[in-house]
Amino acid sequence: DVVEISGHGLGLRQVALNQLRGGFSDELRDLRAQLIRFASLLELELDFGEEDVEFADRTGLTRLLGEVQSVVSGLLGSFELGNVIKNGITTVIAGRPNAGKSTLLNALLREERAIVSAIPGTTRDFIEDEVSIDGLRFRFVDTAGLRDNPADEVEAIGVQRTRQRIGQAALLLYLFDLTAMTPAEVQADLAEFRAAHPRLPVLLVGNKQDAATPAQLAAFDQLNAQLIAAGQRQGLEKLQAALLTQVRGAGLATSGTATIVTNVRHARALEAASQHLAAVQEGLATGRGTELLAADLRHALGSLGEITGDISTDDLLTSIFTQFCIGK
Repeated sequence: DVVEISGHGLGLRQVALNQLRGGFSDELRDLRAQLIRFASLLELELDFGEEDVEFADRTGLTRLLGEVQSVVSGLLGSFELGNVIKNGITTVIAGRPNAGKSTLLNALLREERAIVSAIPGTTRDFIEDEVSIDGLRFRFVDTAGLRDNPADEVEAIGVQRTRQRIGQAALLLYLFDLTAMTPAEVQADLAEFRAAHPRLPVLLVGNKQDAATPAQLAAFDQLNAQLIAAGQRQGLEKLQAALLTQVRGAGLATSGTATIVTNVRHARALEAASQHLAAVQEGLATGRGTELLAADLRHALGSLGEITGDISTDDLLTSIFTQFCIGK
């Protein structure tokens, strides 16, 4: 399965699962057909091995292999993102106590799911729910506030579980209070998150914009944070746009159409195809014999055929018979 995502018109609302039957699969199928042509020429060389002739243009084959590898690598790189999109994007809302995490959750969900209180440490356990933003499912998780000295054992357990839940997130929304923190404190928190989870995307969000002074707002200019007032539901549209940008930045194209692999079997076939293509590339570079090149190329074609659905033992024979006047 893949997800095809259009960057125009309805945009991400057009997300759909399919079996690589869209335009991108047509490109992959076309590249495979070109590889079949080269493979048939290599097979022909084997038939005329005693005459020491080369029918397949090695330079052209090298160039085509690079093009196919680029497409395959892009699809493989999309597999992790594809699983995130297919299963929903787990977005943990984390930050220090009383930053407004529960208020933000309620604002995003447009309902009062979490208890909101001015007392730090009110949230002791996870509260989570899903909302669709431009066709993508985000699962927002409200967590206990992070601080070094919890008020009691229950809050301490909540803080520990928050840190564990951050490690399971696809995206971290770090929320801080513009009126209560300094840029240095925010940067220290971010450094801690990134040290513990170097691959986790982090979206920085400053809350209580309506209560912050001009000087406080100016102090955070360099941090490139999204500024909101969750209690008044101000800035939520820009925040949602930033969330989508984070997802796109993880692998979706910002224009045109991106194909996202979500099927494990397809991912394994792509991995196999990439390995066999690399073997052909290495063979061409080192002058490996035609028989080995042809064998690796046959394996690559078989793996690509599992993706496009074009699996046939007659592909090479058909190509040879249509290109050359050779009797069966």
